Amino acid sequence: MKLNISKAAGTAFVAVSALMLTGCYDLDELGRNPYAIEDDRTGEGGNGSDVEDKTKYADVNINYILEGDELEKCKTDLNAAPSTFRNFLYEGYYAEYQITTNLSHDIYGGYVANNQPKHALKSPDFGYSDGWSGKRWKHFYEERCSEYRSLMRAFTFNDNPEQYKNQKYITRIYFVFLALANTDTYGAMPFKVYTQARIPETNNVEYDSQKDVYDAMFRMLEQAADSINPADGSQYRIDTDDICYFGDTEKWLRFANTLRLRLALRISNIDPDRAKKEGMAALNNKYGLMISNDDNMQTVPKYAPIAMGGRDEGGSENALSMCSVAYNGESVMSWDLENFYRTLSTGGGKYIIKHGRNNTIEKIIDPRCLVCWYRGNMTSTGIAAGEESMREDFVGCHRGAQEPEISMSELKYSITRTEPKPASKNLNPKYWFNYARPTVWLGYAESLFLRAEAALRGWGGGNAEDLFRQGVQASMDYYMIDAADAQSYINGLVVLNDGTFASGDKEKILEAIITQKWMAVFPNGNEAWAEYRRTDYPALETQLTNMSGGGVPDGKNIKRILYPNSENSNLYFTSHPELQSTNTQGTRLWWDISDTNDGTGNRVKPNNFR
Repeated sequence: MKLNISKAAGTAFVAVSALMLTGCYDLDELGRNPYAIEDDRTGEGGNGSDVEDKTKYADVNINYILEGDELEKCKTDLNAAPSTFRNFLYEGYYAEYQITTNLSHDIYGGYVANNQPKHALKSPDFGYSDGWSGKRWKHFYEERCSEYRSLMRAFTFNDNPEQYKNQKYITRIYFVFLALANTDTYGAMPFKVYTQARIPETNNVEYDSQKDVYDAMFRMLEQAADSINPADGSQYRIDTDDICYFGDTEKWLRFANTLRLRLALRISNIDPDRAKKEGMAALNNKYGLMISNDDNMQTVPKYAPIAMGGRDEGGSENALSMCSVAYNGESVMSWDLENFYRTLSTGGGKYIIKHGRNNTIEKIIDPRCLVCWYRGNMTSTGIAAGEESMREDFVGCHRGAQEPEISMSELKYSITRTEPKPASKNLNPKYWFNYARPTVWLGYAESLFLRAEAALRGWGGGNAEDLFRQGVQASMDYYMIDAADAQSYINGLVVLNDGTFASGDKEKILEAIITQKWMAVFPNGNEAWAEYRRTDYPALETQLTNMSGGGVPDGKNIKRILYPNSENSNLYFTSHPELQSTNTQGTRLWWDISDTNDGTGNRVKPNNFR
């Protein structure tokens, strides 16, 4: 008997059940694997006593069988699982970073500005470039989903699937992580069919609403946390090729809980009841949230010390360093970032500006700026030597600026402080953005700010002000900031001295939390842009240039990226007018309940506590 694996999971399950009831159940006929039909209770370890629990994960589980060539391929895929998993983790956020992220998300999130005239009037300025923006969609569906499918089938269809349970659910955790960035870029998208590790019909792939995508992601994280058993020493484990946590299962669980809290807060305005339920589940899970910067979810560049990446592979350097320094100053500090470096605190790190031989001016700035950015007007000689002129100051560029303000012939704006090769493999903390520096996608500092907001919303988990302070300190610790400079910055924070946290004004307190979280999350533009759209914080300036062709109303901000042109051949997409009518870059996502600016371009007072 053969079952069409492209049919719905429920159809396959019914067909198998029928065989069992008629006495025709045969393991050879079912792919020689009694575990082919995945236990869909509360995560293969749940009590399964509740009728609802028995179908809770059916729409995201592997509830079908494989046989013949497909089953044989699983054996090959199982042998290749470590290298596949390694690439799955590495390329998830790094694949073609410049065109998929730096020229869009990093700018829309307020961190950097484009300084390359030939890139102007395209995605950096709200224009749509299918060859750029469409790449993110392509990488997710054609590559990451393929790797996920290979891994999930290999861990499911083998002689002892129970032995691979931990690794299977770790794979699902990371898949949710990648899916979050995808849905927060586009909105509704095909998802459930891919979670099941299926191969959908290429010309008719069903979309799930963003609400349903979030629902599925929550359940997948819950199932993983309930299913993984760190104490089971018999479990198959990928260690060296797990370039995130090197086989540390408890770190994966803490990451999963922290990710779940991130998702919960993302929907706090649109679905506060579900948000609170998921947030409290994450906060109260027995494995907890991230406990230190050692738990940071990060990508280690292949150009890195062996101790960090497991292999000294060469090439594939830190992505932002490449965009900013290796590409000769294309990506520069934004005016917004410079502004917050200077204004959020009256304390911090000291630096001098020389005016003549004996005339100097001492200034104070966020100490993170001093390790992350060069001063303005760097020369090619200075870049090569890793030296800057003491006569210059830090300079940010307004997002959307055009020629002659942006120019590759004169690097007047600050670029990332990147130590020249080959010394950059030493990870000198004075040159934070060197070519070997890992990029953090979800870190301990962020987890503390997530907890601070959860506390503000009454979900428990501590005191908002205490967690806020801890979050700032964790960010300083991550950047290895001198203890005195870090304390000076924290002591001088305006919001800790003007009564913000004692005011009882939740909106004012939230602005303080999100603004410092934005500072700590840098340079992850994926998260910065998402949180800016959700909360309308921090108070970024409106981008100067809008080339969306009307997709983004003048005076407003970009809200999503268009589906790639390749979707015009997808029958599901073309037969659903609502997908096409909302396919504008000014259309808010499901969880984004209001515009940042009004119709005249003036900022609207946010309301995040409905």
